Amino acid sequence: MPPDRPNPPLNALRAFEATVRRGTLARAADELCVTPSAVGHQVKNLEDWLGAALFNADGGARRATPEGERFAQQLGDAFQQIDLACRTIARISQARDLHINVTPTFAIRWLVPRLGRFQAQHPNIAVHIATSAEAIDFERAGVAAAIRSGSGPGAWPGMAAELLFIEGVFPVCHPSLLEGPRALKEPGDLARHTLLHTFHRRDDWTRWLTAAGLDDGVVDPTRGPLFDLTTMAIDAAEAGQGVAITREAQVQDALKDGRLVAPFSRDLLSGEGVYFLAARDRVDAPSVAAFRHWLRAEVAN
Repeated sequence: MPPDRPNPPLNALRAFEATVRRGTLARAADELCVTPSAVGHQVKNLEDWLGAALFNADGGARRATPEGERFAQQLGDAFQQIDLACRTIARISQARDLHINVTPTFAIRWLVPRLGRFQAQHPNIAVHIATSAEAIDFERAGVAAAIRSGSGPGAWPGMAAELLFIEGVFPVCHPSLLEGPRALKEPGDLARHTLLHTFHRRDDWTRWLTAAGLDDGVVDPTRGPLFDLTTMAIDAAEAGQGVAITREAQVQDALKDGRLVAPFSRDLLSGEGVYFLAARDRVDAPSVAAFRHWLRAEVAN
């Protein structure tokens, strides 16, 4: 055979190997999702290409020749090696991808602005971020890790949960609200301002006002617009439309930049902890471990 002769068609090799292994054209056709006549045609093409008969006629049945049997075994071994190589590459590719689920406001306000530093340190890991405020089903969502707020690791049984930080809950507003005749100087002054609420955190204002000693009705904790996402309430506060109740991580950068201010003590009410979550059998996977270590360093800075 000339050394530069092309390889036989892969479909023909597949059809022949499946026919020998499964015993009939019909069974091979079922496995390959084609018709028996298509399998027979592919086998005939392979015999023509090789210039050798691979089957002996035995009445109405086909039986592989001794050379055909050996060839089919060799092809089977080769296909297994190809399958193993493909699976190995797929595992490597998956190890370089990190699918993580976080709450929308945490993603927008804290994670995404910092993500470039992770990519600079780990350019071979592609981070895929999905957002949800609901409880996360890792298997159904197809994610390796998540970031959620909760009262403790017990909130996620069976998961590896690492505390990143404890959230403080406090009001924030535009700096202009600290000036003028309606200036916010003490918590009671909130009665003259619009309170901004978040759907999933509707009791935050009630809890904070109680912690501030204002549970006597001086300030109505239920009035004011309700937003689906906390980041929307924060945006409204940045625009001077009212006072939002939020958490440290969500407004850390805005406070630092002076876009928002905290008019009162930030230590009156502690919120839940922010946890990094991963399945126990995935927590030490290279991409997950790298992201966990990076988060820990970011929180410490």
